[in-house]
Amino acid sequence: MNGTILGVVDKQIVYQNNSTKPNRNIFVVGGPGSYKTQSVVITNLFNETENSIVVTDPKGELYEKTAGIKLAQGYQVHVVNFSNMIHSDRYNPFDYIERDIQAENVATKIVQSENKEGKKDVWFSTQRQLLKALILFVLKEREPAERNLAGVTKILQEFDVEAQKDEDNSPLDQVFLDLKFDHPARRAYELGFKKAKGEMKASIISSLLATVSKFTDEEVANFTSRSDFDLKDIGAKKIVLYVIIPVMDDTYESFINLFFSQLFDELYKLASDNGATLPNPVDFILDEFVNLGKFPKYEEFLATCRGYGIGVTTICQTLTQLQALYGKEKAESILGNHAVKICLNAANDVTAKYFSDLLGKSTVKVETGSESTSHSKETSTSKSDSYSYTSRSLMTADEIMRMPDTQSLLIFSNQRPVKATKAFQFKLFPNADSLVKLAQNDYQGQMELSQQAKFEALNDKWQEELADKKASHAKNDVSEEEEEDLQDELDQATSSKDSNKTKDDVFTKDDVFY
Repeated sequence: MNGTILGVVDKQIVYQNNSTKPNRNIFVVGGPGSYKTQSVVITNLFNETENSIVVTDPKGELYEKTAGIKLAQGYQVHVVNFSNMIHSDRYNPFDYIERDIQAENVATKIVQSENKEGKKDVWFSTQRQLLKALILFVLKEREPAERNLAGVTKILQEFDVEAQKDEDNSPLDQVFLDLKFDHPARRAYELGFKKAKGEMKASIISSLLATVSKFTDEEVANFTSRSDFDLKDIGAKKIVLYVIIPVMDDTYESFINLFFSQLFDELYKLASDNGATLPNPVDFILDEFVNLGKFPKYEEFLATCRGYGIGVTTICQTLTQLQALYGKEKAESILGNHAVKICLNAANDVTAKYFSDLLGKSTVKVETGSESTSHSKETSTSKSDSYSYTSRSLMTADEIMRMPDTQSLLIFSNQRPVKATKAFQFKLFPNADSLVKLAQNDYQGQMELSQQAKFEALNDKWQEELADKKASHAKNDVSEEEEEDLQDELDQATSSKDSNKTKDDVFTKDDVFY
């Protein structure tokens, strides 16, 4: 593998070598009909045979056309399908929360999903703090099977926000006040939602219930119940991950954004634990990039990712899409952190002018001769030839907008720009996309053995904690009712573990957990 295929010049394939400095990030702009899928995405999916690949798949067609080939190339194939969650590996964002700030980040993304205007008022902040408290509570005080979004909604359903007559605290208040004073869930609750008054509390609960209601659907609840594979595995093994995103539907935009944010973080953690580099390099191919939502520090990620063994291809239809999402200044910073920029076509004036300016000027020779005629007895004509030199754009915006469908522009940070022919996959890899076709609706996720072992370890730890609590309560001479409640919890946990063990008895690598 020589690197990323950029185009074809004089019948020679132009690569961006994986060792190219300052980075191996590529920005691609191409509107409808620009062949970005056929000349950039599928071409490089076929071409890459060593690095792990994470590719966004807006329609699911990439999986269907390329997954069979990737399996033959020795890749492990995973699918996270936000469009049809039944045919997907499961993803639980709570599995990647290790610190309080990470719980807050998850809460922020989820609350943002119903806050389209982006207002950061007291309602937003209080909702976020309440959700953060609930997340920390289920992570530390509930059995592993309930450490997910469904577990959060269960708490909201079980405990009333309104205090009973002659009571100072509501049942929900009491859930958190029964925790130790320095418990992170109690701290988040008391510093946020607990301070809200009267009707505001009920309104915040209603808003949060509306926010998380999309996760109560059986399909979504199952999708977010566990993680079938560890995101870190993408940087440790040879994996291709297809992330199928809905077309013309932003219902789960914030959730998709959270997924990629956690994936970036997990890869950085893995690299930090391995001498600041990934055991297996990773290529991101982010088609329809703006549909992934806004990443607050995307430019910083692009600036540092090469050192960790990550290369990113960012694909947009127009520059105005990027500017609308990030603002002009941030968009410029993002563009500046791509070593190569490819224009497949210019769908609007802004995009065309940007690439015209990038190409720069050339000096051209202009004839400025003159001719004069004398009308005396005989007519005579004299002519003098002279020339001047002036500059003009290598390609004007208009010329870029009228480029042939087969042509593209390659602009490098450290080399001269190049006019290239698009690297069509059907010419470079004839019939490869039809050799093995897999239907996306036939895909069934399966839990990795390592993930199953991790879940069992959490269950064992939970039972130990319950046993310790029971022993501690016995020493403190607790009431018979409290003793019975604790025994019920322990029995439930044991029952849950036995149920999982029954599944393990018949578990094989090819089993499907649906």
